[in-house]
Amino acid sequence: MRNVWDREPYRWYKYKKDWKAIVRQFRLDLRCCRQRITKGYCGKDLWSIRDWFLDVVPDMLEEYKKCRHGSPGILGENYQNEEGFLVNDTCHGEWDRILDEMIFLFREADERQCRCKNPYEEEHSKAFSLFMDKYGLLGEKLRTPEERKRDSEQNVITYHGMRELPEYKELCKRYDEEEKKLEQYREECKNKAFDLFSKWFYDLWD
Repeated sequence: MRNVWDREPYRWYKYKKDWKAIVRQFRLDLRCCRQRITKGYCGKDLWSIRDWFLDVVPDMLEEYKKCRHGSPGILGENYQNEEGFLVNDTCHGEWDRILDEMIFLFREADERQCRCKNPYEEEHSKAFSLFMDKYGLLGEKLRTPEERKRDSEQNVITYHGMRELPEYKELCKRYDEEEKKLEQYREECKNKAFDLFSKWFYDLWD
């Protein structure tokens, strides 16, 4: 949802003074708006259905939770009130907790929204900036004469990364280990979220 009328492309094109690109971007965003009105989704949403889902569904669930008028009657417990009527108003709190958990898990499954971060992120980012300044974005300055010759003949660039250099090897190892833990955590959150979503799918109406 956040990929239509994104300011960044406009700022970039304005910085480059590429006015034709601004017009093209404006027309693309208008076309995407029309597609969302007529189809419910647009071409930009298809670039990453995963991101579209994780942008839209948790926000929808949160608004649904705030604005809904009822809750599944299967939840809570029936009891007799002071007037002698059989009622069940405890279902609302239980439904709130289920929705909160679903919202939380979907957001945790999203790398962009996940509250858990790699503790080596900042250190790794600084190290990569130093590596890039010294050796180039793709480690071009680490290429051997043989690689340069082959790259020139085949019109490619041989990539060399931080992990190949001793001074970055330990940091990259710790960073990669934490990334694997985060990926596993987000995968578990995604699976739990979809389990809840599947279980209560037919109750998500008001």
